[in-house]
Amino acid sequence: MTLKSVAAVILAGVLAASCTAHGQQPSRAALPELSQLPYWKAFRSHSSHNAAFFRELVFGRAFIFADPSLPDVVQGQAISDNGSVFWCFFGRASKTYSLALYGLSFETHSTGAARTLRGRGKTHRSLIFYDPDTGTLREEFLAGHEDSHKRQRKKSRSGWIQDSWPRVLADACPAAALAAGMRINEKQTARNLKDLRRQDPDAPIRNFPGSQHTGPGRTGLAASGGKPTTTRQEVEAWMTGQEGNVLLSSLGNGYVFTEGWTENTEVWQIGYDGKVYSFGKITRKTDASGQEWSISEIPGVGTVYYPIGYPLPLMSTGHRYPAWQLTDGLIAKGKPVRLPWMGERYAGHRFLFHDKTLTVVLPGGDYRTGRWRWTKGRLQVTVDGEEQHAQSIRWPELARGLGVTPTVWTPLTPNTR
Repeated sequence: MTLKSVAAVILAGVLAASCTAHGQQPSRAALPELSQLPYWKAFRSHSSHNAAFFRELVFGRAFIFADPSLPDVVQGQAISDNGSVFWCFFGRASKTYSLALYGLSFETHSTGAARTLRGRGKTHRSLIFYDPDTGTLREEFLAGHEDSHKRQRKKSRSGWIQDSWPRVLADACPAAALAAGMRINEKQTARNLKDLRRQDPDAPIRNFPGSQHTGPGRTGLAASGGKPTTTRQEVEAWMTGQEGNVLLSSLGNGYVFTEGWTENTEVWQIGYDGKVYSFGKITRKTDASGQEWSISEIPGVGTVYYPIGYPLPLMSTGHRYPAWQLTDGLIAKGKPVRLPWMGERYAGHRFLFHDKTLTVVLPGGDYRTGRWRWTKGRLQVTVDGEEQHAQSIRWPELARGLGVTPTVWTPLTPNTR
């Protein structure tokens, strides 16, 4: 089992039965593939949003924060539209502010968006988390250790993004170059972070467009002390609501899940052209410690493990996969339609689509019941449970038959706002 395949993406499963403390090695006797991995590789943290979201939120604005070593002292980074950063920082030894120039980028890794700051001969890389309700922007990083099993996640800078530059920092670092149109916030004069926020409580940017596109539990494992960040019920409800939607892995790959979040679920892997390239399946196991895992086997991707209750390595995009766009349209139509591809047996029948079910109108006017589902890229229709007579059609052929051109998602398609 390679680290790459562990990180690859998706899964589904059941609630974590035990709250494993940060840094401890749980028994995984039932999952030998994971038995030799360090805790932080098996129980992975994932950024709250993807790199594209953070670029749009951060570039051209100011990051106001405090460092863990100086938890009350205001620091700030004035960030240009191209990622140049003027960092106005406070020196612990000098007790004064200084200015340094850095370059900022947001990279996509197996755990999501990494905030990467380069300058003064160093690279600072951290996972990043945005809370839409409060506007809080937090970072965490994986501390180094010569023993890989003793590495731990730690909290880093915490603050918020705003459109203005505090007066206290403008005075402390007058040479800082601000993005075009950025004003000085005359209300913000305090050097204490809490006081600065109280001086202008509306300054932090809250509910930034696109912030709804995240996944359950993606709030940071350093913040939780390594403990689970969500529940089976929360993940199950979220996955059920996302059926037929395009979901993103932390690496930015697209997937679609059918049938909610059960062992009947199919995982559709979407390629760079928007087509489905493989179909995976889900199983579940519980290890000796009581931790439940969801295991996805996806051709071309590998075996992916998700410890239930920890951050889900999937995010929403707001886009429906083309197949579901077609059945959404049939449901919205609200009247029976003919399905010529059903064959001679159902030539005179008309089909009224509901959510998962059908009303089948016979030629004489009588009614029967039916069911539809998407499976392996095909719409399958079954009448009165007659599985032997179930008929199916590929979604592109159905689209042509309906005269509909659905919108095709690709990895270059931005999330809805």
